[in-house]
Amino acid sequence: MAKGQPNDQALLRYELATAAYDLHASLERQLHDALAELDLTISLCDALWQLDPALGPLSRRMLAGRLRCDPSNVTFLVDRLKERRLVCRAPADGDRRVKAVALTPAGVEVRNRLVATIAESPMFGDLTVAQQRQLARLLQRCVASDGVTRRRD
Repeated sequence: MAKGQPNDQALLRYELATAAYDLHASLERQLHDALAELDLTISLCDALWQLDPALGPLSRRMLAGRLRCDPSNVTFLVDRLKERRLVCRAPADGDRRVKAVALTPAGVEVRNRLVATIAESPMFGDLTVAQQRQLARLLQRCVASDGVTRRRD
């Protein structure tokens, strides 16, 4: 191989990076209409998405960690979501002095709508069920290697 030419591994990594970015952009396009209809920004959508009811209430610090942002940004997001009655304060597990953030029933509905928008996206329609399972496992593995998990942080 000539000096300066990318090797197969570098080309593959570039292809993976491009595909991952294109998937991200496609997901945002899929959400666009739902976000406009719900009058939500991507940042508010991200906060709702991270407030998975299966995780239970999250402290603002935990939510900031999941969103990879400063806790002061979470305060702004939570205040906007509270104004829309999509989140409320709830006692934190293990420490009743800490107020955590939880979805309200309306927040659960909106979050479910956002999840359904992605889940029912035509981008997955051409995949067989086996391919969908495989893709889900591979994506979960990629995300897990970044330290992001479905459990509480």
